[in-house]
Amino acid sequence: MTVTRLGLGLAAAALTISALSGCSTIADVRKITDAATSAVQQIQDGTGATGDVLTADGLDKAFAAIAEKVGATPMQVVKVTLIPTTATVQAIDPNAPTELNQWTYTAGHVGASRPVDYDDDAEALRQNLFVLTDVPTSAIIAAVDGAVAASGIADGKVQSVVIDRNLPFDDNLRILINVQGDRSNKQVRADAGGHITDVV
Repeated sequence: MTVTRLGLGLAAAALTISALSGCSTIADVRKITDAATSAVQQIQDGTGATGDVLTADGLDKAFAAIAEKVGATPMQVVKVTLIPTTATVQAIDPNAPTELNQWTYTAGHVGASRPVDYDDDAEALRQNLFVLTDVPTSAIIAAVDGAVAASGIADGKVQSVVIDRNLPFDDNLRILINVQGDRSNKQVRADAGGHITDVV
């Protein structure tokens, strides 16, 4: 596979997950994740790279790779968005705390960062920030593993996961897991410990 093809595949995946990052509901998950799967498949077809980030090992690798690029361990983040093959993190630059950037990990590769516009609202940025380790990998995976059963969708699959603060209602951290089947979909909600709290 040429470098150009790999770049196009990564760019397509990055654009797809960028769209998903702004969506905590599941109305558009099928269209978005289908596009992401197609983009990632371009990469995997040529490189043989595989990997599910929705496993403890896969998630640890993704977070470690992104943290290396960010230059901070642990990272201070605003939002984490996951689909089975891709992890996206919005994190502040430790050397410029008012700069928020988005990083995307796909098929073992972290793409170039892109700036996130938060309207220069430093107070809102401060309120939304959390240390990534406040939501342990084990908690994320526990929530993901229990999501399909909790959803009650027999043929359901986890399509995406979003981790952020429950603002403006409260500042609790939450894990939102979107489960989709052939005829129905649900959002399974969990706390920072991975305990499922609600299904909507």
